[in-house]
Amino acid sequence: MISNKNTNNKPRLLIILNRFVIGGQAVDTIPLAWHLQSYFDILILYGEKEKDEIEPVFLLEKYPGLQLQKIKNLRRSINPFNDVLAFFQVYKAIKNYKADIVHTHGAKSGFTGRLASWIYGVPVIIHTFHGHFFHSYFSKNISRFIAGIERLVGKITTAAIALSEAQKEELAEVYKILPPAKIKVIPLGFAFDQENNASTLRQEFRDKYGLQSTDVAVGIVGRIVAVKNHAFFVRVIKNMLASEEAANTAFLIIGDGDLRHQVEEDLKKNNIEFNNTSVTNTCRVVFTSWITDMYGVMNALDVIALTSLNEGTPLSVIEAQFFKKPVVSTDAGGVKDTMLDNVSGYITATNDEIGFAEKLKKVVNDDHLRLQMGEAGFSFVSEKFSKKKEIDATMNLYLTLLDNLHKI
Repeated sequence: MISNKNTNNKPRLLIILNRFVIGGQAVDTIPLAWHLQSYFDILILYGEKEKDEIEPVFLLEKYPGLQLQKIKNLRRSINPFNDVLAFFQVYKAIKNYKADIVHTHGAKSGFTGRLASWIYGVPVIIHTFHGHFFHSYFSKNISRFIAGIERLVGKITTAAIALSEAQKEELAEVYKILPPAKIKVIPLGFAFDQENNASTLRQEFRDKYGLQSTDVAVGIVGRIVAVKNHAFFVRVIKNMLASEEAANTAFLIIGDGDLRHQVEEDLKKNNIEFNNTSVTNTCRVVFTSWITDMYGVMNALDVIALTSLNEGTPLSVIEAQFFKKPVVSTDAGGVKDTMLDNVSGYITATNDEIGFAEKLKKVVNDDHLRLQMGEAGFSFVSEKFSKKKEIDATMNLYLTLLDNLHKI
């Protein structure tokens, strides 16, 4: 890491997040900003959360001293009145802060923030693609429109960050959003605490949700929205519960979202019992809603499932491997860059529920395989998703782009 701090005249960095909620953006960006504040004056703007989302206040307790400002009209849903107000609020914040660098995260804040930055004349404009909306979210026509908008704002973007090589290829070659030279690959970095009381955390969580020592707990973690494909997970559960090989499997749906009611209806249609409290001999599916203590979650689960249609860098897959849990996932977006197929888990086709269930059964029924894959996953993510590497790469990108301004 660069050590020659300039504390008297630090560059002014303004970061814009879609929302400050539990998820990859906040979990990655807040620690990153905290480490960078020795070298930059930093202000973080963020939008209004949805009703079913939770702000990760624990991050601010762990990483104190950051300056945050909410843009109340910056919201996930499209509303012309709110969106115009959000634009002017963001523009005003950029103007008042006199930012040298604006770094946006997420689609809505990415468009609003980059456009406002360009109009004001911010010298360095950076955007991180945590994912994209070019397929599996909307209709083909809307997806094409979104891609067209991204190509336009790409022209005023100084540089973009992709979280994986697969994502860079999609952005540059498949959807042609930005030229390859403008895209820098910087994987997310995580610095999880080494907890000494893992067994206690595991037992407390399992006791709370009625998990027995013989139960193998399979968890899916994230927002219950269409792109996460919980409908596919329901079909996998049905396949598993119909098999004697999976008699001791329990399924925990961790998170919440717009489609929770629909997932519950799918379970009812398939005669699968579920509740919000605990696993029983007859009820093998539990909805936990949002949980902020991911240390408890990851220690308690035995296998992590991901069924998404589209992903940038899935946080739950990285977390699972750090906590030495195998992963069974669909082949969505950057998944192949965040785990080792057949080593730290299995990657299956996005529409192959039978293949997914078979891989899941294989992991569920082999204690030794779970341990082996868990150790391999831990070694992999500890090296690839180092927070220090992310900090250094981001710092070098910022300083290189600022330095280039002086050479023009």
